[in-house]
Amino acid sequence: MNCHVRNMVCLSQRSRIILPLLILIAVELVQPTMSCKNENCSRLLHNSLKLTRLTSKKTAELLGTYKASQGDSTDLICDMQMDNVPESTISGQTISERILSVYTRLKEFLPHMKTVMEQQKDFNPPTNLVAEGLNVMITQVHHTALRVNCLLQILQPNIPIPEPAERPTGIPPAQNIFQQKAYGCIVLSRLQELLSKAVQEQKSLKGKMCRKRTKNAF
Repeated sequence: MNCHVRNMVCLSQRSRIILPLLILIAVELVQPTMSCKNENCSRLLHNSLKLTRLTSKKTAELLGTYKASQGDSTDLICDMQMDNVPESTISGQTISERILSVYTRLKEFLPHMKTVMEQQKDFNPPTNLVAEGLNVMITQVHHTALRVNCLLQILQPNIPIPEPAERPTGIPPAQNIFQQKAYGCIVLSRLQELLSKAVQEQKSLKGKMCRKRTKNAF
């Protein structure tokens, strides 16, 4: 494959990963810190579910790109155990508690994603697909968390939403190259698992959340 064709393929891959995300991010950026309590409940749930589903799909694609860039040791490094990476589990007995757990987990993953992106820039040229994809996904996960925050404002309108720490103590202070590769794969794997579960949690709200709000209005 000559240089021109190879460059065209790379550009096509970048566009496939990044462009759909940029469109939704542009919509989310219009009023990213707005209060959601007075918005249409059904529309809020639809938009949040749509955004979470797309973020899950794109995270899975980015994970595939990440694995392909790591060489023959991919299976080994991705199966390692690391305690300093957030779990993909969602906890809580009530609907509100479980959606709050989704929100908290998404926020916890953000600094880890930023660390992986900086590590990838050290491994490869700054224009590599993994680093570029992570840069977009960080923004995407942030705006997915904003949408989930909106659901919480509907579910518990009179209860303040607690914010997780900006820099969790789990961020690894120093790692060798092998550990860094494993860390990146585990972060993306668990994030994708979390997003898949978040989709299911939001799907379970259909026919419940907005009906409950309508009853409370009377």
